[in-house]
Amino acid sequence: MSKKYKAAVIGTGRIGMLHENDPKRLKPATHVGMWANHSRADLVAVCDNDPEKFPIAEQLCPGVATYTDPDRLLSETKPDVISISTWRDTHYEMMKLAMKHGVKVIVCEKPIAEKQEDAEEIVREARAQGVELLINHRRRFDPLLYPFRDDLKNGLIGELLQVSTYYVYGLLTTGTHLIDALRFFLKDIAGEVTWVSGFPFPKEHFAPDDDSCLDGFIGFENGLKVSIQSLNMKDYDHFDFYFYGRKGKARFYNIGRNIDIYKVIDSVEHEGFTELENTPSDRRGGAPRDQFGLMADNAIDCLEGKATSLSTGEDSLKALETLIAMQESARQGGKPINL
Repeated sequence: MSKKYKAAVIGTGRIGMLHENDPKRLKPATHVGMWANHSRADLVAVCDNDPEKFPIAEQLCPGVATYTDPDRLLSETKPDVISISTWRDTHYEMMKLAMKHGVKVIVCEKPIAEKQEDAEEIVREARAQGVELLINHRRRFDPLLYPFRDDLKNGLIGELLQVSTYYVYGLLTTGTHLIDALRFFLKDIAGEVTWVSGFPFPKEHFAPDDDSCLDGFIGFENGLKVSIQSLNMKDYDHFDFYFYGRKGKARFYNIGRNIDIYKVIDSVEHEGFTELENTPSDRRGGAPRDQFGLMADNAIDCLEGKATSLSTGEDSLKALETLIAMQESARQGGKPINL
């Protein structure tokens, strides 16, 4: 029988626990649900500064210990792996605390930190202590996307010429997913991000008070330029990528559930011209995938020395650096900032 590892969750808000009661979401839908139902883990404790959430935790995982003090949780339960699903301004502090208590695998919500120097410190200390960081940039835990990334690299739509992307709800809050997903898809094709420019989104939109949306561009080493555009989450949720190549188009859409591939065909209207087909000849996905399950598997495999993180602290640090540079560019009227 496989060994079971002790898991704990700090932060039982929406992504920490409460989305588990959303009837439309694929389960597990949260960090609590992920560990409460994993065959190789025991969820031993949860922590939150609001004890009114604890009855929900006890219903989802009978017998789980509850704490309002994360230091006490770590001291008394000594988990092997911990999920940090608190608000972003506490990620740095909570990861520091977990490493102080010797936790060797830390799953943390994005972004890794709010300040670049804090993120750099966390990555440096984790590397020195042999700690695996898994930052929940969720597309890295989607099994459908790995073959699609390989296909793009191998010429699925030919040489990439343009990429356009759309997101909602704050540059740091959701834009971090966008930047990380772009690097996931494009790093092996276009190299690293080398410059950015950012512009305020002038329309009324819903976002955290300290994290409005920005539009902009990011440039990659090989000259590929990607546009980033924001929309209003109160109108509709949206997370779409359009990849245009010499031999076709790929669309990554429906918040990441779907991928459509469009081939080049002879024009139906103009002799001697070509165009993109209206109906995709290759359709992938269509339903939510178990991304929390893959993240938990990856964390346990890291504990056992069988794998390394699929979503590293270094990747999250690069995403944060890119976003902070976009914010600085916006303050300077869209001036390009080199990374």
